[in-house]
Amino acid sequence: MMLIGGRRERSGLAAAADLGGSAPPRDTSRGEIGLLEGLRRFIDGRRIEAALPPELRRKGVNLDTRERLGGLTNQNYKIMVGGEALVLRLPGWGTGRFIRRSIERTNQEAAARAGFTPHSVFFDGRTGVKITRFLGEACALDPRAAKDRTEAVAGLLARFHRSGLRFVNDFDVFKLARTYERVAHGRFARFYEGYAHIRTRVQAIERPLSLIAGDRVACHNDLVPENILVSPEGLTLIDWEYSGMNDPAWDLASFALESGFDEELEARFLAAYAEGRVTERLKIRVDAYKLLQDFLWSLWSLLQETASRDPVRARSYRDYGTDRFMRARNRLAHVEARFGIDKRPEGKRR
Repeated sequence: MMLIGGRRERSGLAAAADLGGSAPPRDTSRGEIGLLEGLRRFIDGRRIEAALPPELRRKGVNLDTRERLGGLTNQNYKIMVGGEALVLRLPGWGTGRFIRRSIERTNQEAAARAGFTPHSVFFDGRTGVKITRFLGEACALDPRAAKDRTEAVAGLLARFHRSGLRFVNDFDVFKLARTYERVAHGRFARFYEGYAHIRTRVQAIERPLSLIAGDRVACHNDLVPENILVSPEGLTLIDWEYSGMNDPAWDLASFALESGFDEELEARFLAAYAEGRVTERLKIRVDAYKLLQDFLWSLWSLLQETASRDPVRARSYRDYGTDRFMRARNRLAHVEARFGIDKRPEGKRR
């Protein structure tokens, strides 16, 4: 899944609780910290080694050179296997409740055959453990760099959406939001203030949006800039966890939203994608999908908050989700007006 606001993971040791009342506080010496950190690294290393398929383990694993890479939902490591640099992804805890790894694998393989993403060295469709080659000359986009590559990304998405590629599943934002909500309730999540009212208004968009939605095509559905790599060969897409058949305007809305485009940049981006033929219908869909993405990822944040064992990370998920929920709430009136939805109470309507 996405990186949260560009933030990277932080690690640390929790302070030991004083359970004895009269006992003196523990002296966490530098030696003790080193011992605990060494134990953590050993356990972490054994987990990495156990995740590797047998055919790669037999080549010899140099875990001393492993390196933690970015990512907040999953754990990603750069590792050396038989002298070759690889990237190992270990799926985040609980993600199997809402991500079907077998579908992700099938879709990614189809995208790789079509030339839109690198092939995997190994992909376990049951556990989601994945190994890909480390692309040393490639770098991920970020929101700042995305603004300088507007036309290039638009061209990539146009080729991708018009390629005729077929994925094995549909991506339905309203259905997925209901799934996230159900899981969040099961984890006794604290929903955002005013959530029930905003949820009702968001649901009211489903019907009018379906009437103007575009034909479903293969979509990435999580187009943060970091999911686009820049290499000497050009741009390539990565991370297919949310891929599926969808309205292509969803991907356009995602990239514009996550890159922080202003109105001028968004207009330029859409014009490059549509070859200058930007319709009002397309602009309405993009506006609606930006709202729905803020709403959906605010629910995703509740799942990450409740799954996190680290209070600091849980708080960061909470803050991120609150920001996106508030942004969704602020977008609602504009989108409702675009669809001609009257949000006033029944008694006040004329």
